[in-house]
Amino acid sequence: MASLNSVLDGIEHHLDFPRSRSAGIARRMQESGILPTGAPGVAPELDEDNVLDLVIALASDVTLHEAPDAVRAFHAMTPGGADLNGAPDTIPNAPIAAAVIVESARACVAEARASQIEVSCNWRAVAIHKPDGSVSRFSQPGLLCAHWQSNRHHKSITINVAAIADALDAIFGE
Repeated sequence: MASLNSVLDGIEHHLDFPRSRSAGIARRMQESGILPTGAPGVAPELDEDNVLDLVIALASDVTLHEAPDAVRAFHAMTPGGADLNGAPDTIPNAPIAAAVIVESARACVAEARASQIEVSCNWRAVAIHKPDGSVSRFSQPGLLCAHWQSNRHHKSITINVAAIADALDAIFGE
């Protein structure tokens, strides 16, 4: 567990998201019950999954009030937008897939460290790009990941998995 202040410092240092924006997003996520709030006189303690949720919210590049919805959408994303009702639990959703690749990068797996996570800013989608060229795409159930979701432009932010892993190592220790 790590304090919110150390998380915000680590994100700014390793991922270049400004602390002022990160603090605002974190507050909105706390108000929505996504991040822990702590108690009077006790700083909130975040775990690795909370940090990954905060990074996804920041990479989504949404307004402050839309950040909690972006994270909720991330939690609902499935491989290729497939309906997983009744499917085995071994099929990972977007948060599990992202957490697995980040943990592999923290364990110094070269392929994981060379991978990237792409977060869509104007669609609800996440893609994990591996160095061999393969891509795992996640979106909300019922949406086709391989098709444009609108007739407008598409904007996304790509983050190196190694940077997320290094941030988590700095925040939580190696």
